[in-house]
Amino acid sequence: MRGPRVAAGGALVSLAAAACLPAPATTEARAIASLYTIFLAAAAVVAAIVLGLATWSVIRYRAGRTADADDPPAQTHGNTRLEILWTVVPAVTIAALFGFTLVTLARVDTVDPVEAGRGAEIEVTAFRWGWTFTYPAEGITVSGFQEPGPEVVVPVGEPITVRLDSADVVHSFYVPRFLFKRDVVPGRENIFQFTVEEAGSYGGQCAEFCGLYHSRMPFTVRAESRPDYEAWLAAQR
Repeated sequence: MRGPRVAAGGALVSLAAAACLPAPATTEARAIASLYTIFLAAAAVVAAIVLGLATWSVIRYRAGRTADADDPPAQTHGNTRLEILWTVVPAVTIAALFGFTLVTLARVDTVDPVEAGRGAEIEVTAFRWGWTFTYPAEGITVSGFQEPGPEVVVPVGEPITVRLDSADVVHSFYVPRFLFKRDVVPGRENIFQFTVEEAGSYGGQCAEFCGLYHSRMPFTVRAESRPDYEAWLAAQR
């Protein structure tokens, strides 16, 4: 019984560790969190099987004081069915996880056309050591250098298109609660979308070492209702 208990304990520890991940705040983050859960569940099942069988074998077949070295137990030289099973099951599991990953990546990387009057488009330029957020359609620019960093506002429940660029070296746009990180590479525009599901403030940070004050490149994304977002735009103008 000790073997299954050890395996079950390991699986529970893994599930508890997954609960420590930031709560997803966007539609895309929720898809990523679901993928994490699938991978973790598969890993927990594998751990339970492997650790359980290994522990049970060690305890069940451990050598006793009266073991006779001249009389070894019966030797098994092969089991075709078992070998097929432990080859096919992992292959099918890996193929399924690969398929789930492709579907999630396609969902996260898709940039859909946005209807007029809905969502927002933001051009983000990273520089040492700060951020510039530009709303080209509204003619608004928000910029911040070092701490506390700039704060930008986006409407809740609407797709936000982000275009990333760098003015100098490689940076990285990272918001923990978005479960998303995208490199900001000089001379190459990276585009992605996110949809915040709940109003609130979400802290971000440069996640690519970019020099002396790399740690002082925070920013904040504040999600507001459409009326509050429109009021913020009017105030910025």
